[in-house]
Amino acid sequence: MDQAFRKKPNSQAARPWMGQSWPRTASGRSSLVEPLPHHISCDALHVTFRAAPDAIRPFLPPGLEPLDSGDGWVMIAEMAKASAQDPEQFWRDPSRSSYNECVIGFYCRFGDRIGRYTALVWVDRDWSLGMGAIFGWGKRIGSIDRSRRHLTNPLLSGGSETLGGVVSRHGHHVLSMAVTFDEGGTPLDQLPGHGGSTFLYRFIASPSPDVPDIEQLFELGFTNVAMSDIRAGHGRLSFGDAPDEELCALGAVEVTGGYAYQRGWTTDKQARLLHDYANGTPK
Repeated sequence: MDQAFRKKPNSQAARPWMGQSWPRTASGRSSLVEPLPHHISCDALHVTFRAAPDAIRPFLPPGLEPLDSGDGWVMIAEMAKASAQDPEQFWRDPSRSSYNECVIGFYCRFGDRIGRYTALVWVDRDWSLGMGAIFGWGKRIGSIDRSRRHLTNPLLSGGSETLGGVVSRHGHHVLSMAVTFDEGGTPLDQLPGHGGSTFLYRFIASPSPDVPDIEQLFELGFTNVAMSDIRAGHGRLSFGDAPDEELCALGAVEVTGGYAYQRGWTTDKQARLLHDYANGTPK
């Protein structure tokens, strides 16, 4: 042990720091992420598609394999987060509780377990970025915009309607999506084919040759899951070719559906370790 820690146990260096994420301090006030659990909800547009399994495979971490069907999805949503530690933050400080997000993910398997893996995420708040680092969601800062239902707008109040979303990053187009809803569509009881556990890939690079990287695969289940206002439509999807994005590598995809819905759940520290790549032992 370093001599400074042995001789001065009450020193500034030995005093514990607080915070769910970086930056950590003695008080924890500067942490990007509030203590868990977080209660989260979304108002989402959702497009499902199929791609060639060989094109999906490079987006999955080692140990996960795409399904033969090549099923994937894209979601653009307005999100709301409420920390159980400070529920009044939701209305008192909206900038700390609301954000926009786009995810693209694939159904896959780990051994005989089938679940979902979110390959890429774009968000517009740094604290959501911090949450991704904790759990293993590969998040990047981007610009996420989507249209909304406006039933009192004279131009948008009758017949079929089309809602869309666009993601860009550093001035480059990442993806565009749209869903057209026919007039008089019947609400759904559940989102078709959407369920199961979530696989998480967590990686922390080592800054030293004496310390190994942290590389782990987890499985996470959400609690308090609820969905409402589920509507089915006809989806459209296109990918950009930004120099530091990879979606064009999926090639031509077959759009299989489009949906809008509201969904809520609770995210907490209950992920189960499936595999630790450092020692090669599955859990």
